[in-house]
Amino acid sequence: MSTPATRGRSVARAALGIYAACALLAAFGLGDVRGAAGAEHLAPQTGSWLGTDQLGRDVAQLTLHGSAAAFLIGGLAAGGATLLGVLLGMGAGWRAGWLDRAILWLSAVVSAIPGILLILVIAAAMGPGLPALVVAIAAVSWVGVYRLVRAETRRLRNEEFVQTALASGAAPSWVLLRHLSPHFLPVVLVQFGLGFVGAIQAEAVLSFLGLGAPDLPTWGRMIAEAWTWDDLGHGRWWRLTAASLALAGLAVSVLTLSRSDERRRA
Repeated sequence: MSTPATRGRSVARAALGIYAACALLAAFGLGDVRGAAGAEHLAPQTGSWLGTDQLGRDVAQLTLHGSAAAFLIGGLAAGGATLLGVLLGMGAGWRAGWLDRAILWLSAVVSAIPGILLILVIAAAMGPGLPALVVAIAAVSWVGVYRLVRAETRRLRNEEFVQTALASGAAPSWVLLRHLSPHFLPVVLVQFGLGFVGAIQAEAVLSFLGLGAPDLPTWGRMIAEAWTWDDLGHGRWWRLTAASLALAGLAVSVLTLSRSDERRRA
């Protein structure tokens, strides 16, 4: 029997599939995001369903390409943070000693500073652009994954199946990869989803402050430009609305799937 939770997951999967399809279409060059003279600030109408911006660019096309930018930024930043957290967590949980204490101290330092503030500092030091954006977000977002993986590695390292593998001559790296990683992989995937959402939200904040990726048509950049040109003050609601709803829809879809998976394992 279908339950509200099941229906919610189905809707979230369908929405995520639509976003992914839009990202693929944009990645393969569908749509033109160049401006057109004489088409500036057009309200939504036939032929331009979401209106145009101050350069005559179609807002629907910008929103479509924003989905590709969101997957790129979210995937790279969350992927980098997840990989860093897994490696540090496994290393600290397996070796213990000075390595564990050093990484634990580093994670405490990172956690003590408000995340968005640290991201702003790193991004400002590196300058605007995609590399700075990804590095700044990943450098701040690894702590949660690290703590989970460290705790699970410490719990499992003395289990009989691990000691048997080591006694048979297996290298510690192989034991970690083959025998331990499957145990915390589901939790890591949930953390990746949360990191993905955090990354696209952080991009919106950085773009609003002029530290985003100026060469990418991101939703954050659309929101920042709508604010700069005071779209709402002039009754031009369509660009801000399109970017905000697109960002919120993707975030809700990913969070719904991540949290439903987490509840099923609880």
